[in-house]
Amino acid sequence: MRNFKLGYLVGYSQSHVGVESGCWGIAEMPFTDSDLRSLQPQAKRFRASAGEALFVEVYPSGGRYFVWRHRFPPGKEGKLRDYQIGPYGKGPGQWTLREARQERDRLDVLRRQGEDPRELKAERRQSIQRTGVVTFQKAAEEWIAGNTRKLAATTLKDYKNKLENQILPVFGRRSIKAITRGECLAFKRTIEARGALNQSDKVFMVLRLVFSYAIDQEWVSDPNPARNSRHSHSGHITRNHPSLDWNDVPGFLADLARNKGNGDPIAIASVKVLLLTFMRVGAVVPGEWAEIDWQQRIWTIPAKRMKGRNATRQEHLIPMSQPLVDALERLREQTGDSPYIFQSSRGKGTEHIALETPNHLIKRMGYQGKLVAHGVRSLALTNGQDILKTPFHVIDLQMGHKPPGKVRQAYDKAQYLEERTVFMKRWADLLLEKGLVV
Repeated sequence: MRNFKLGYLVGYSQSHVGVESGCWGIAEMPFTDSDLRSLQPQAKRFRASAGEALFVEVYPSGGRYFVWRHRFPPGKEGKLRDYQIGPYGKGPGQWTLREARQERDRLDVLRRQGEDPRELKAERRQSIQRTGVVTFQKAAEEWIAGNTRKLAATTLKDYKNKLENQILPVFGRRSIKAITRGECLAFKRTIEARGALNQSDKVFMVLRLVFSYAIDQEWVSDPNPARNSRHSHSGHITRNHPSLDWNDVPGFLADLARNKGNGDPIAIASVKVLLLTFMRVGAVVPGEWAEIDWQQRIWTIPAKRMKGRNATRQEHLIPMSQPLVDALERLREQTGDSPYIFQSSRGKGTEHIALETPNHLIKRMGYQGKLVAHGVRSLALTNGQDILKTPFHVIDLQMGHKPPGKVRQAYDKAQYLEERTVFMKRWADLLLEKGLVV
């Protein structure tokens, strides 16, 4: 038999303490799926340590079963006992190694709060028997499907990632009626324990949205188990995107002109275009040549790339200043044969450069913590008012923000396109004055 990175105990009848204390051999490397699959059945069942009190029982039949060894009540005086998590596998009712570890972490948080894991399991089993068969995964899939055309592509992708990577491995197979408020909070605490406070709040928000959908479908009763409260918030303080002080702009533009970040021409051009348009990266970087009307000097951003606009099908217009036209003309000499303005020659995932490209270049220029691509929006809004004395509503509209309030959104269709065109010209001239080279 091969030597495992983690020692295993042959013969289930032997003491398990040896495994936990390390006298059977402590792993030098983490236990992996490959190690788990390589465990060969013996004449008697045995268990192998998967680390941190999680074990894999291997039966003579070849079956593998996850077991969590813990003390309850917590502490040395607590009784040492096992909790049967479930069989290894990827099918219904089975657990991958990653899912088993996440379940152990969730249960451990509840245990430390005084909840008996065995009683929780019994309550869960009874609740599932009493309720319907709608799983959390089914609710999540329906919720996502219903929002596919309502949400921006980047937002939808972010929600899917949070569901697939963090939420569904824990709650996916569960009857949605059986999931309690305590379990939702415990799940959130496991994310906070990794130091990811902001991430915990965002994941909890997605969890809350799925439950809200389930409540509307009458699969779950109010109140929402993932509702916000002063006790549920992580305490994370949201910080604004870093943006340059106006006095530092000439230095940044000089560094960009001399290519301090050693970027390729397409990456450098993407930063210049972001400076001249102050749009979100997700609106500009996937831009296509077909969106540009050279005669009218208008760049039309489709609604699907505008935050919050996909449901309303409202496009966004960018009046093109002469410096922006010049920058795009130079780009057309390099990428004009491609549908994409910022064509990628590397072909990693998309035909255009990655959305992270502008920020990577800014970071390599030495401006980490001082500026990000999104911070250019603050630069334009602040100095457009302070220096150019342009009214807030003109700049705000050009940034692509919707008017505040549902009534204004429904009835106020003013575009202020003439005022926006003047502002875009003056903003571009101001950047040229400060050292922008296009």
